[in-house]
Amino acid sequence: MQKKLLNENLFKLIFKYGVPSILTMWIFSLYTIVDGIFIGKFLGAKSLAAVNIVMPYVNFSFAIGIMVAVGSSTMIAIQLGSGEDKKALKSYSTSLQLFMVFSSILSLIGIIFPEKVVRILGANDIILEEATTYLFYLSFFTLFYMLSYGFESFVRIEGSPNYSLLCILGGAIMNIVLDYFLIVILDMGIKGAAIATGAAQMTTALMLGYYLLFKAKKLRYTFTKFNLKTVGTILYNGSSEFLTEMATGVVIMAFNINIMAIIGNDGISAFSVISYISTLVTMTMIGFSQGLQPIISFNYGAQSNKRVLKILKIGTVTVFSLGIFFFFIINMFANELVSIFIKENKELFILTKEAVIYYSFTYILMGINIIISSYFTAVEDAFISSILSVLRGLIFINILLFLLPGIFNTKGIWLSAPVNELIMLVVSSIFFIKSGYKKIVE
Repeated sequence: MQKKLLNENLFKLIFKYGVPSILTMWIFSLYTIVDGIFIGKFLGAKSLAAVNIVMPYVNFSFAIGIMVAVGSSTMIAIQLGSGEDKKALKSYSTSLQLFMVFSSILSLIGIIFPEKVVRILGANDIILEEATTYLFYLSFFTLFYMLSYGFESFVRIEGSPNYSLLCILGGAIMNIVLDYFLIVILDMGIKGAAIATGAAQMTTALMLGYYLLFKAKKLRYTFTKFNLKTVGTILYNGSSEFLTEMATGVVIMAFNINIMAIIGNDGISAFSVISYISTLVTMTMIGFSQGLQPIISFNYGAQSNKRVLKILKIGTVTVFSLGIFFFFIINMFANELVSIFIKENKELFILTKEAVIYYSFTYILMGINIIISSYFTAVEDAFISSILSVLRGLIFINILLFLLPGIFNTKGIWLSAPVNELIMLVVSSIFFIKSGYKKIVE
């Protein structure tokens, strides 16, 4: 595997790692999207709004999982690339123990204080009960939700991206089957949706865990005492991805608060549809960038900088092309996409369609910003990557959410995201030219 990362044709290598990673993220997206379809069709707009209120908490859990997975996998790839196999094993073992600690804390919070959490997230009395129920039952599966992403990253490092894809596909199929059985057949409502999603994540985590336990050749778990330096490096290296995903949760919460104040529950339902569509697009961009990371990290660790620069060029052109593709597809088939989730409520349908079209401009530039941030993580410059994540996901978007609705009313809510990506493209480009480019040309 190591020789291939250094010598194999880059287009072939990027295809080998990037495509399975994208497909993996698409299947991850199915967990959310399938829930949305079943909830929208069989439970209604109020339940859609309730699930969307809980999403920031889910994003927070996923953010911690990404932070540990990306932070440790970046370390492991660089350590393997430089021949430090023993250090790589310690990093791997430490990351597994971090998953256990963080997931236990989050599970307890969601199980013991579900109503308080959803109140903080913006739930009103109309959707409080369903939002509380969804969070309570989903919290029992937090460990598997985090491990499924972490294990997937480690299996890719082992050189088996196709197996990880198969495992996640198995979980997605399980989710569809359980959604139908628990929501439609047993009429378990929002509780059934939460259990179906959780059980599907558990299926994926167990399948991936089996590979790492019995089939892995490079990564073996042994109990390791927490070393503050190792833990700190893992969390620091993954901090950008943590902030990116965390910012997604904060943005959803900010959108929910603004929408609830200006439009009401129907607006939350409309935004939930945007969230389901955006999940697929965002996961495509993140999946591709995650597929590139081990290639960039390994070549950077081996000081093969010309290949790193070429990988970046290919990656940037690819994500920009994907962004254009998604923009046109969403605008051409807006009616069909919205009707998957909403049909009977005509006013809500019109509101949602308008929101989806305005919001779709976001996807054109999103991928380039994600690639640049991901590059800084891959070369262990988490500080700049974190700055970009904070600017993109916390500062600029919240300023725009404050300003634009006052100028354009409801349209200002939906336009804040694409304007944010445009501003960030300028900022990210400046950071790359001033700092990132120097790392691979000097």
